[in-house]
Amino acid sequence: MTQGDRVALDNCIKCSICVSHCPVARVTEKFAGPKQNGPDLERFRLEEPATVHPSIGYCSNCKTCDVVCPSGVNISVMNCKAKGEYVSLHQVPLRDKLLSRVELMGKMSRLSPSLVNFLGSIKFLRLLGEKVMGVSAEMTLPHFAQKTFLQLYKAKKLKNSKRKVLYYPGCYVNYNTPEVGLDLVKVLNHHNVEVLVDQFDCCGLPIIANGFLETAKGYAERNIEKLRKYAAEGYQIITTCPSCNLTLNREYQELFDLDTSKYCVLDAFEYLDQLIEQGEFKTNFKNMPLNLGYHQPCHLKAAGIGVPSQGILQLIPELKVTDLDAGCCGLSGSYGFKKEKYPISQEIGQNIIRAVEELAPEQTITECGMCQLQIDHLTKKAVLHPIQILAQAYGL
Repeated sequence: MTQGDRVALDNCIKCSICVSHCPVARVTEKFAGPKQNGPDLERFRLEEPATVHPSIGYCSNCKTCDVVCPSGVNISVMNCKAKGEYVSLHQVPLRDKLLSRVELMGKMSRLSPSLVNFLGSIKFLRLLGEKVMGVSAEMTLPHFAQKTFLQLYKAKKLKNSKRKVLYYPGCYVNYNTPEVGLDLVKVLNHHNVEVLVDQFDCCGLPIIANGFLETAKGYAERNIEKLRKYAAEGYQIITTCPSCNLTLNREYQELFDLDTSKYCVLDAFEYLDQLIEQGEFKTNFKNMPLNLGYHQPCHLKAAGIGVPSQGILQLIPELKVTDLDAGCCGLSGSYGFKKEKYPISQEIGQNIIRAVEELAPEQTITECGMCQLQIDHLTKKAVLHPIQILAQAYGL
């Protein structure tokens, strides 16, 4: 046991705030809770790694426990490592291996996105998939775009540009919602910022959440090498996905003890906030008489950067943005696609339904692609990324 491990454990004061705020523990007894699986059992795992409670598989990795802990204990890191230990000791379903490889699924969809989307809409095949593979027949599947963001993106050389950023789009933007990445590029080009993209590995969060830590570490090492290179060349690195942001910035260091100090990844709206502070943010907006409901993703809360998109969107004339204040949406990446966890994810998401019904926004927005999918599934209404609203306000 290292001194750091001992300090982290001793900081836990057994207040159980993490348990009372855990969205999974709130709706099911199948999960023993973040405290028992985290600090309580960690003391035993440090001496005997196999001391893992079977219920660890029900942790959704939303990181709410980290956010609410008054003592700053990294409970989610303990739970992730415990899940990794459990997976290394037990046989895991082929389903988990497939669902964790979102980049691989995206690449496979390139053979025929239309066919993949069509097959995913056939109820009989969905029921067969649930029976054979354990993938919920009810959960809405992500829609694959006809062309990826990397295929659609075209570098634009700007005159007298003094700013350059590297955009890490992440798997969901690249394969499912390339329009989000394209709108970001338009907004940044509008501010005379040059945008570069490159081919990266998946950030690895879906693999981490499913317990395949050794595989995820390989992804991390390759991504860090590239990120360091671009940071050394003077690029600011940005992303539009809170989960990618959190993984690149913190998970690599906290889970794998890798050095992430040579680069910093900013949320796209964090970067735009910098332009505001430096007096270089453009406000040539058109009026947008629109009432938006905003959902804050769990991983954006965990990143500890506030809600920069809300402040910027409120600069748009006649636009009203109201926080849904509904907590976790429940999907948590691949979690809600699993047959046994789908009912849990839907029960957690009932707060979303109630908030949307109460506030009655004309449109709902959120930064997280998986949150977008879940809100669409729960409310039957399309959900946009805040950067798309900003692009509309600029008339781009």
